[in-house]
Parts: sequence; C-alpha cells; structure tokens
Amino acid sequence: MSEALRSFIAVKLPPETVERLRQAQARLRAADTTWKWVEPGCFHLTLKFLGAVPRVGLEAVWGSVCEALAGTRSFTVSLRGLGVFPNARAPRVAWAGIDRGAAELAGMAAKVEEACAAHGFERERRAFTAHLTLGRAREPKPNPALAAVIEELSAVELGEAKVDRALLMKSTLTPKGAIYQMLEEKLLESGEAG
Repeated sequence: MSEALRSFIAVKLPPETVERLRQAQARLRAADTTWKWVEPGCFHLTLKFLGAVPRVGLEAVWGSVCEALAGTRSFTVSLRGLGVFPNARAPRVAWAGIDRGAAELAGMAAKVEEACAAHGFERERRAFTAHLTLGRAREPKPNPALAAVIEELSAVELGEAKVDRALLMKSTLTPKGAIYQMLEEKLLESGEAG
C-alpha cells in the first residue's frame, strides 16, 4: 500500500516579505498569546489543500496541476493589511491580505482547483480569498487588544512576492507545529501577466 502524504499546493514568499510579516505577526502575538501562530518559516499562500493522499495518486494529481498551469505567466503580488475571518466578534483566523495580484492568484487557484477536481478532490465551497494565514484561534472569542492591532495594521504594506512557480508541499504534523517540505515545483512562464 502506498504511503499517504498530507499535502497542499502553494506559493512561497521571499525572505524580506517573510520578515515584514513576522514583525506584524509579533504585534498580534503580543495581543493574544492563546492563539496558535504560524511559524514565519512556514508562511505561504495556499492554492489548494489536498489532505492525506497516497504517493502514487499525488503524482497523478501533480501532473494534472502542471498541465493546468502550462502557459500561466508569472506575476507579482503585494501583501497589504491584516484582518480576521469571519469577524472581530468571533475571530478564527488572522490573515495578511493580498492587494495587487489577487485576481491573478485567484485565477491560478481556479486552474489548480479544476485539475484536482478531475481526480475526485472535493471543490472548495467558498470562493477563493487570496490571503496568508498568520494564526488560528484555539477558542474564538472577542479580544479588544487583538482587534486594536488588526485595526491599526489594516492597511500596512507588508511586501511583495514574485509568483513564478507553484509548489507541491508535504506537511508533517508535530506537537510543535507543522513541518513543510517541498516535493515538486512547477515554473510559470516568464514575464508578468496582465
């Protein structure tokens, strides 16, 4: 029987953008220490979470994703502002938003979604919202200090990232958090989309 790998398809960020995100996240961490905060080395933009997939099946899915992304041109995203899902009264996820490049990222995610659906993966019920997860509430509840930081940083510039490849990532869960490992990458066509 083939080993199942917990996996997802994502876009990575450059170190300077990771550092700016880390600084913004540090403000959130100080406001609420009960949340589970994503380690800065794990920051990424998720295109599709696959879950546990047998290695053989994963190779076939990745092949379809690569075909779907053929001809996709590289582009730049800019990260701006912090927010929470679903709202400040019961925040579950703290995120950094995507400004420029959000439509291109959504288009890329739609191609990935289509390729994965052809292999029996359930389609996302919610529309794709381009964002980077910074942390998750262990128990969603109002926190005025956290809400104040979110409000203060709601329009802060957090850097840019050139999206020139898609990555197939393996996620290993440990008591200290997830460990990510790149399994494969698909380079996009050079030259900015648009």
